[in-house]
Amino acid sequence: MRKIVLSLVTIFAAVAMVAGATGAYFADQAVLGLNTYSTGILEIRLNGLENLPGFTVNNAAPGDVATKVFTLSNYDFAHFGGPSTLAAKGLTATAVKTGATNDDLYNALKARLYANAGWGGCSNVGVLFVAGKGCTVYNGFLSGLVAADILHATYWGVHPDLVPGNSFTMTLEVELPDSGDQSALMGKSAFFDLKINGYTSWPAP
Repeated sequence: MRKIVLSLVTIFAAVAMVAGATGAYFADQAVLGLNTYSTGILEIRLNGLENLPGFTVNNAAPGDVATKVFTLSNYDFAHFGGPSTLAAKGLTATAVKTGATNDDLYNALKARLYANAGWGGCSNVGVLFVAGKGCTVYNGFLSGLVAADILHATYWGVHPDLVPGNSFTMTLEVELPDSGDQSALMGKSAFFDLKINGYTSWPAP
């Protein structure tokens, strides 16, 4: 019996040694280090400003046109001293009424928006070129100016990027059409912002 017990102890000890041996190994390590992930900056400006004052028209009559000419820039360090490092793949323009706007007057106003004034034509089929103003981005009622595609209307191609350092001139015209009796709109005021939005992808979200 003592021999059997000793044999069992020997077997258990051998099994324990084998189990311990299977847990031994050599190890080494290599590191892919110093990884960096930084985001870029898209900075578009009008005449170098984030907020550019628009026009003010007083005592307007039917047929009067208010005009604002400005430069839209992708504001990078090398050309403008700005922070932009990313291309704008989409640019949209949207009119947004503000303040104590008279809806009747706002809805009666017509708007025309042009890009690339001074160029000799527009590269995209169906985009109208107007001498001295540029390629037509939008032509219709001011209230309908919602997310007009600026880059599609440029001379550079179907949908070019506005890369850092590039810019072009734009012209906004707003008119109360001379179309019949507009007496109901006398003494009224309309206030609005023209918002230019830039996107790093297109179509815009």
